[in-house]
This record gives sequence, structure tokens and C-alpha cells, in this order.
Amino acid sequence: MESYSITITDPAHVAGIAAARAAYNAALPEPADGETKPVIDTNEAYVQFVMSSAAESYAKQYKA
Repeated sequence: MESYSITITDPAHVAGIAAARAAYNAALPEPADGETKPVIDTNEAYVQFVMSSAAESYAKQYKA
């Protein structure tokens, strides 16, 4: 396992991440009765989700 740290200082970039997270959450299908929608609650969690998805894609593309 590796751990990475990033810093985003531009307010427009932070707003972009928040907007992308909101769009992702809005696109989730409605849950069945009695279940809750599995939304991503924080920008940090959304960036982790995006980077994990990117790493998975890299592994497949480069057959790692």
C-alpha cells in the first residue's frame, strides 16, 4: 500500500471537485425501499474515489 498527499489551493479547483461530487451523487440510482443512497459525503472521499478508479484503470491499461 502507498499513501499520497495532495494540496489544492485554488478555490475554483475546490469548487470543481465539489461540483463533480454533487453530480456523481445526483446520478446515483434511487435505492430500494428501506435502503439509503450511497453518496460520497466529502471532497476528500471523492478525490480518493476518483484516484482509486484511475489507479484501477492504469493497472488494466498497462497490464500491471
